[in-house]
Amino acid sequence: MRKKKQPEHANHERWLVSYADFITLLFAFFTTMYAISTVDAQKMGRMVLSMRASFNSPVFETGSDTLSISSGQGAGSALSKDLVENVSTPKEKALQEYSIQNLKELNANFLRDALPQGELVALSKVRQNVESIVKARALSGKVRTRMDTRGLVISLGNGSCFDSGSDQLRPDGREIMDELAKQLVIIDNDIKIEGHTDDVPIQTIRFANNWELSTARATTIISYLIQNFGFKPEKLSASGYAEMRPIEDNKTAEGRARNRRIDIVILNSAFSRREPR
Repeated sequence: MRKKKQPEHANHERWLVSYADFITLLFAFFTTMYAISTVDAQKMGRMVLSMRASFNSPVFETGSDTLSISSGQGAGSALSKDLVENVSTPKEKALQEYSIQNLKELNANFLRDALPQGELVALSKVRQNVESIVKARALSGKVRTRMDTRGLVISLGNGSCFDSGSDQLRPDGREIMDELAKQLVIIDNDIKIEGHTDDVPIQTIRFANNWELSTARATTIISYLIQNFGFKPEKLSASGYAEMRPIEDNKTAEGRARNRRIDIVILNSAFSRREPR
């Protein structure tokens, strides 16, 4: 005789499984929202500096006294040109100026939050000392300083160190380098020397083009610092950019003069990490 099958009882608590899943999803959602809302400004700043270093195209730089949109011919200058020039009405112009101001504030915040406060103070002190030298030796216009996302940039302008077409330091150029070296040798930051020219082609017995000239000038500065002031070679690097990174328009004599320069870049810790080891 077959056993009679017992009728199945309805499970009235199955809804708890779906409810538990729903609560878990809600918890995950709000945890994610909380994590997004509490951004670590220091880590965010480092990420932005790292991205700029990787793409090698800073959108904006700091100027001598205030933050300003870069006036170079790279990606940054193209953006700033669009922001400033491509306007047709006063309302659009006001909006563009407001956008530029926001970019300046973002840049200042990233510089402040991405680097240790002590490092910014140290770089600012070096800049102050260099500007005191510039003032005392009446070098305004020949030596300029600015802070950008890489660190402190000291620009030695046209005629302050080299004769036209030459990579040999002039006597007055040595005097300038002697004064600057006394300020730079005491810091432990990596230093990058960059040679720049205008867009006028050059061809001499020694140099076939502006690439060779700009690179030779950068390495001349490095050799001078090592031989005369004991700079650590592993802390120095040289680059020649020829006319490829102008800071002014090469269509005018004044612009070409500004573009012929040596940039001494005291790298901050964020950019030093991007340098090859």
